[in-house]
Amino acid sequence: MRTRTQEKENKLTIISRTKTKKIEPKTINLAVHLEKLTARLDDGRELSIPINWFAKWGVENVSAEKLRKYEIWEGDEIYFPDIDEVVGIESFTDGFYADVNNLCQVGK
Repeated sequence: MRTRTQEKENKLTIISRTKTKKIEPKTINLAVHLEKLTARLDDGRELSIPINWFAKWGVENVSAEKLRKYEIWEGDEIYFPDIDEVVGIESFTDGFYADVNNLCQVGK
């Protein structure tokens, strides 16, 4: 889990050898399905993750209904107020293990 400060520090990765910036894609829309979340990214991709990943991350009793309300924060994170959790875009782009450190409870 990360704090809000850590979330903001991780927005842009700079690769020192080449001195180029790695720009992460941004989430422009989210669709909540019965068993999965599908993020549409600004680079044209649509990526999905199963809702049951929340339980594997230690967040119990998550359902599609509890995920229907969400806020997209600067395209990098998705906040779900009904469960008070933030999911980073990395969970969509990099898969299950990417989000071990990207899922955080707000205010904890």
